[in-house]
Formats: sequence, structure tokens, C-alpha cells
Amino acid sequence: MMLTSPDDSARAPGDFDVNALTKLQRELLQLGLEDLIPLPEAFYTSDDETTELTGTVDDFRVALSELLRLGLIQVWSGHWESDPVLLSTEDAQGLLRVDEQYIFSSPADLRARAYFANVENIRG
Repeated sequence: MMLTSPDDSARAPGDFDVNALTKLQRELLQLGLEDLIPLPEAFYTSDDETTELTGTVDDFRVALSELLRLGLIQVWSGHWESDPVLLSTEDAQGLLRVDEQYIFSSPADLRARAYFANVENIRG
């Protein structure tokens, strides 16, 4: 689902109706308030019966890509042993498309783990 308006690029992160987001997107934003969240942690949390997160890798990819496009999350990357760095939107979108980024200890995850955070967490 694409949330668009004629002036999306000028929107501030809080200038939208949160009810227009999918349930998965709202849950990811909530999770992203805690810290930098590794993509595999978000995906595997979906198997936890105590959370509302559910979906396939494709569902997570689409949800996170849209949240990034809306400016509601940031994506970071780095080797799990070092501090991650903030990615440009273009680089982040590319990383979000890699299925292996959603699996702990996959070749892609071992090279450079991807993380996301709700921008409200970064500002807070």
C-alpha cells in the first residue's frame, strides 16, 4: 500500500494519519521506538506469541520500504561487532530488498547487519 499525496516530499514525519498505515507498519514503528532493531530480530519476533507482528519476508520488506519512503524510519548497517552507520535512502532501500538481511547469520547478515529505528526514537 502506497500512502501518497501531491506533496509527500515536504511532509514532516508526524504529518500523516497513523490509521492509514497497515497493522504491520504500526507494529514495526512501535518496535522501532526501543532501539536500533536488527531486521532479523523484527522478523523472528513475528513468531513470538506475545507480539502482533506477523508476515512474510515480502510483507516486512514492503512495510519497511514504505516506512522509509515516508521518512518514519531510518536504516542503519554495519558488522554486528561494530557500530552501525546511517544509510542513505537509496542504499537503505537496496538493503531492505535483500531476503538474507531478515535471517540471522545468513551471509548477508554476517557481512553487514541491517537495523531500523523509528525516527521518533532518534529524535527523542
